[in-house]
Formats: sequence, C-alpha cells, structure tokens
Amino acid sequence: MDKSQKEIQSGVPAQFDVSALSAIFYSSGRRGVRIFGLPPEQLSMATIALILLGIPLAFILAMMPFWDRVGDFALLKNVNHSIAPAIDGLAYDYRSIALPRFPLKRFLIASTAMVELIFLVNFVALFARKVRKHALFVWTCFDRTKIFQYFGASGLIFFGLWYVLFFNWEILVLLNSSGRAVGRLFPYLAIAMPITAAIFGHMAAIVGLGAWRTASRKLRSVRKMCAPIDGDHLFRLKTTSRSD
Repeated sequence: MDKSQKEIQSGVPAQFDVSALSAIFYSSGRRGVRIFGLPPEQLSMATIALILLGIPLAFILAMMPFWDRVGDFALLKNVNHSIAPAIDGLAYDYRSIALPRFPLKRFLIASTAMVELIFLVNFVALFARKVRKHALFVWTCFDRTKIFQYFGASGLIFFGLWYVLFFNWEILVLLNSSGRAVGRLFPYLAIAMPITAAIFGHMAAIVGLGAWRTASRKLRSVRKMCAPIDGDHLFRLKTTSRSD
C-alpha cells in the first residue's frame, strides 16, 4: 500500500504522526542542546511528577480562604478585569448546581494567579546566569524553525485554554447545552493549563532573549559601519587633503 492510499484510509496525512510531535519535543540541536535542558527520561519524569504531585497540591492550595483577599487586591483585580472578565463577573458566594460547596471564584482566582506566576517565573529566571546561558544556547544551536513552531503551537494552545477557562465561557455553555459532559472535560483543561503556561513561558523567554540578542548584534554592526563617519575622522580627512 503506497503513501497516498494510507492517507486516504486514515483520513490524515501519513507524515502527521505522534513521533513527529515527540521529535520536536525531545529533539536536540547542535552540541546536544535541548530546548528544556533535560534528557527525555528526566523530562518525562518531571511531567509525571507535576501531574501526580504538583497539580493536586496546587488544587489544595487554591481552596485556601486567603485567595478571597488576593482577589480583592487592586492590581490583580484590574489585571483580571482585562484579561479574565469571566471571573470578574462572579460573586464569591456563587456555587454551581453540580458542586454546591465548591468555591468557584476562589478557585478561578487562584488558578489565574498561579498561571500568571508560572508564566512570569520563566522571565525572572533569566536573571540567573545559567538559565540565560541555556536560553542563548537553544537560540543559537537549535533549529530556528522548530523553535518558532513550538513557540507558536504552545502559544496557540495557551491562549485557547485561557480564552475558554477565564475569558469567555460561551464555548463551555454551548457544549453543556448540547448535552455533552463538560464536567469531564474541565479537569483535563485545568491540568493542561499550568503545563502549557510553563512551556509557553519557557519558549517566550527563549524567543524574547534570542531576538533581543540578534537585534543588539545587528545594531552593533550598524554602529561599526557608521563609526568611521565621526568628527575626528572627517577632520583628519580634511587635513590630509589640504596637505596634499
């Protein structure tokens, strides 16, 4: 069976395979540089540990009452009013019919704060020399096309999840009205959100730092080209021309 027949029967191109996605995720660039700086085995173990330990602990932390005060903090409230308006319209005493004792707004405020913190930590970590060095190694040694592909894919997933969970609930309401089990889908979206935020934040830090380094190098080259055109050099040219 040839390639075209496989594509017709499967309904998707034969090139699109899970191994292709894993190759982008686990592949290495020149000098063995990896995007996340860990071998595939350690990266898989870290992801499993995050799902089994980190997310349950984050869920327990999100139930703490102090998040009600955090949600009333002026700066965070103004930020969430712009980027997470679905939460801003909820009252603290709102309870879902399916979960009458579950503090939904407290949980959502904690979730947005944790996701924002995970995203920003990737940029704060650039102040560490080792992290900054690894990010520049990825930018210079890794395939630039794969970097932008992974950056775009992770950004698309991140903003899509953010829109569904925190910005506009019309999609969830539509799925619920159509008779589909939204309650089963919500835990998977909640689990994927912090992982996607960590990946997209890491890629954004690499692309941002790498773009700044490339732009600064080009600016230096432009300055070097324009360096001979200064006052001292022009004065020397005039004096030498007069002497001749």
